[in-house]
Amino acid sequence: MQTKNRENFFIFFFISFFIFNLNLNAEEFNITANEILIDKENKIITGKGSVQAVDSEGKLVEANKIIYEKSREFLLAEGAVKITDNDGNILITDKATYDKTNEIINTYDNTKLILKEGYNLITKNILYNTEKKILSSNENSVFSDNDGNLIETSMFQYHIENNIFSSIGEI
Repeated sequence: MQTKNRENFFIFFFISFFIFNLNLNAEEFNITANEILIDKENKIITGKGSVQAVDSEGKLVEANKIIYEKSREFLLAEGAVKITDNDGNILITDKATYDKTNEIINTYDNTKLILKEGYNLITKNILYNTEKKILSSNENSVFSDNDGNLIETSMFQYHIENNIFSSIGEI
């Protein structure tokens, strides 16, 4: 009889562990700010003033204002936006969105990208697939290295893992 109770206890323990573990991982972003407003009805969190949002993988989004729509797992960052990925690459812009469900970061208008290898890129409207680790833009861009070399393109695609920069069109 005691063995049967012990088996039931372990089964209950493992089931409980997985249920509680799923609840712990439900929060996709940890948001800190000077001021946080929570709209429980629409599941929207707004942070203002020195806002930082860290996703479950460790990507850091810093901005003056962040609006997070929990139901869509969608984050909008505005004002002095700085996004640092897990590889040490940094995106600097005035406005960006992060679609956590699809692992897509979009920047709007003027964007500066500082790659961990020491390369810099100035462009507009970057699309960053964080899962595939591919950065791209269909806008005029200026790519520079530490030796002062410049490449001007009308579009580009950069594979972070392979360190491959490619472009078609005006270069």
